[in-house]
Amino acid sequence: MEENEKYKMIKCPHCQKDVTHIEGTDYTCPYCGKSLSDEPEKESRLQKAKRYVLRNKVLVAITACLVIFILGMSDTVSSAVDERDLMSAQLQEQTEQYEDLQSNYDDLSAKFDELQSSYNDLETELTNYQDQQETIDNLNAQLTDLQEKYDTLSAENEELKAENEELKSQVSSLQAKASSTSSSSSNTSGSSSSNDSGGGMVWLSATGSKYHSIPDCGNMNPNNARQVSRSSAEAQGYDACSKCW
Repeated sequence: MEENEKYKMIKCPHCQKDVTHIEGTDYTCPYCGKSLSDEPEKESRLQKAKRYVLRNKVLVAITACLVIFILGMSDTVSSAVDERDLMSAQLQEQTEQYEDLQSNYDDLSAKFDELQSSYNDLETELTNYQDQQETIDNLNAQLTDLQEKYDTLSAENEELKAENEELKSQVSSLQAKASSTSSSSSNTSGSSSSNDSGGGMVWLSATGSKYHSIPDCGNMNPNNARQVSRSSAEAQGYDACSKCW
């Protein structure tokens, strides 16, 4: 009985097959040819214990990681909720700002339409003014032309006045000479002769070669007629008018 208790069925620690092992002996596995001593089995148990401890450590580490991850996710979710609330508040504020901007836009649009209408009216008035300005420019051009003509005629009129004054001066000089001659003749001639040569004043027209007894004979302009002595008129080559003499 004691002899049978020395035998033990074990598994080969190398090939994991069942073999008969005698305790206290270094028996070789008939399948793989490796030693069946107790040391490998102890070593296998130690390795299992190490693997168990390592597996527990890994599980603890994984659990810790999961807890940290969950806590992180919780913080993330909380942050996301806070961020969502913040975004919601910002969205509400932006919505209010948009409504204010829309109201301002509507007001500005109404003012723009009013200004556009005023601009169109002003543009129409400007067009009318430009047409009137063109008319004014044409009238100014005509006025300038007339002013130039007036200035020319004025200059000619001044020249004619100067010539007229010179002629009057010459006539006065001739009258003086004629009077002197008439006086000399009257001293040597009879009374009848004296009456004819110094006899009265006559009228000369601005044009023509006749002297007249009245300033408005025929087509004469009395405003342009001048009065001289008859002797002076005859001395200048004038003859008596057959109508009024």
